[in-house]
Amino acid sequence: MAALASMIAVQAPSEAASSDPSVYVLRIEGTITTATAIYVEEGLKHASYARASVAVLILNTPGGLLDSTIRILDLIEESTVPVIAYVYPPGRARAWSAGTYILVGSHVAAMASHTIIGSCQPVDFMGQPINNTKYINALLKLMETKAEERGRNVTIAKRFITENLNLKADEAYRLGITDVPPVDELEELLSLVNGMEVKTRAGAVKLETSGADVVEYAPSLRVVVLAVISDPQIAYILMTAGLFALIFGLASGVYPSAIIGAIMTVLGVIGLGATPLSLGSLVLIALGLILLLVEALTPGFGLFGVSGTVSLALGALLMIAFEPTRWVVSPEWVGTFVWIVVAITAPIAAFAAFMAYKVIEARRRKPVLGAIVGEVAEAVDDMKEGGEGFVIFRGELWMARALKKVVKGSKVRIVAKEGPRLIVEPLERKSQQ
Repeated sequence: MAALASMIAVQAPSEAASSDPSVYVLRIEGTITTATAIYVEEGLKHASYARASVAVLILNTPGGLLDSTIRILDLIEESTVPVIAYVYPPGRARAWSAGTYILVGSHVAAMASHTIIGSCQPVDFMGQPINNTKYINALLKLMETKAEERGRNVTIAKRFITENLNLKADEAYRLGITDVPPVDELEELLSLVNGMEVKTRAGAVKLETSGADVVEYAPSLRVVVLAVISDPQIAYILMTAGLFALIFGLASGVYPSAIIGAIMTVLGVIGLGATPLSLGSLVLIALGLILLLVEALTPGFGLFGVSGTVSLALGALLMIAFEPTRWVVSPEWVGTFVWIVVAITAPIAAFAAFMAYKVIEARRRKPVLGAIVGEVAEAVDDMKEGGEGFVIFRGELWMARALKKVVKGSKVRIVAKEGPRLIVEPLERKSQQ
């Protein structure tokens, strides 16, 4: 947990007061998803608040979601901090598809030696190329606009889409896609671009990167969780399995299946980007509160309490973002906040889990009802047919309802139990039959 607190603590804007030039490094690795866009958004906001000289996006990706890619391009366009896209490490990094769009749309484009970009034709969920001219023309115009804006080779940029063109680092530089020749180390790249002038949302900016402090921007816990559930394969499994579990649970009355299925379905929908993150988080929080309310009305069951706590924690985690413009706090404060959240939720979850364990343990015991039915008790009151009174069974006083007339002091046989009430009949009449 200490590592967790420290990981989140680096997100606090501690560099804001520093006058030394700094470079924020963000790593875009693996599939580009909603989590990637949120990670870039958080990183650029912190870089802006810290007055960083530049932000470097390290690219090593096979591509990803179009909506998330466009969101990242918009973030770069709106950024007052110059953004360098850098395909790295040398020899094995790829910035295919979505990665190429980001490279072309960045203020400065660079590649390490023996890295590759290209293959930008869109594909469907089955991996098949999309040839619909509506989508192709829209993406062509997007690529053309970004290439023109950054002064890059428009013809080559469009061939990334129309021909699925792929280029190595030296080819990309020779054909006017990247701004600097292949460079294999970040420090060397920062020295190479020092003094270069680029145009950002704030106007023309001269890069001051030589000797700047390099700040590795780690993803927040919120982004880490979202990155897991927004992986297309995991998100699809969550939604599909969750729907089946939810339907099965509701149809059969198996509440654990229905509850787990509901949480999985919401997480899957969030992961697939089918709903805004804020709305999905609110649904999880609402579901958690409902489950905790049900737990309060049915004490001792445990399942609703555990599920409610988990749902509430996930919803709060995915909703809260420590943006520097809204949360001007220190790393120590963030660490304390994490411990407070843990201190509140952990005991609730532990208590609910303990109660669930005790319920399961009790259910595994031999039913008490089987030991009562068929036993003999003594009537304390006269009871008419269908009437109620008290009987003594094993030295304890029980409320009873008579199926037939019972005389005070007579023996009765227990034939059933309804809640705290025994169902009895006269022993003599039973034996006469």
